[in-house]
Amino acid sequence: MRLNTMFVTGALILAACGRAKADTAYKEWTVRLHADDIVVGRPLEKLKSRHQWVWQNDVNGFDIAVRKSAVPVLAPKCRMEYLILTMGIPYSESAPKPAAEIERQALYDALLQLKETGQGSLIVHFWGGVREGPSGPELTACNINFVLPLAPDAAKISP
Repeated sequence: MRLNTMFVTGALILAACGRAKADTAYKEWTVRLHADDIVVGRPLEKLKSRHQWVWQNDVNGFDIAVRKSAVPVLAPKCRMEYLILTMGIPYSESAPKPAAEIERQALYDALLQLKETGQGSLIVHFWGGVREGPSGPELTACNINFVLPLAPDAAKISP
């Protein structure tokens, strides 16, 4: 009897996980970020969150914090003020090629410059997991990612 109960419980958990995954889609957006919209570099260490921020550009990429209000999609499950925009390395062969180190560094430097000078804006293409909520698409987590490969003008600061 106990074995049957464990089996049924396990089957229900798997069914629920499969349904949650099926409800999630991945969509891309474009947003224009200004200096007040982001936290980049060493100041990420001062943000109070459970996330371990990757504030330096290294072989694994980097993170920037983006104010939720700067992003055109709601994130009701994210309890902090910022979304985590990650420049990561794809984990599967079906994922797009990672950005070349020189492209990543140029983008990271442009984000630092934008924040330091407070002038101009940067257009960022990102993607995230979404599901349909009561008022439209909603992010399923606090994490969003740069679209790879990067656009040719990804590091260009606009006036």
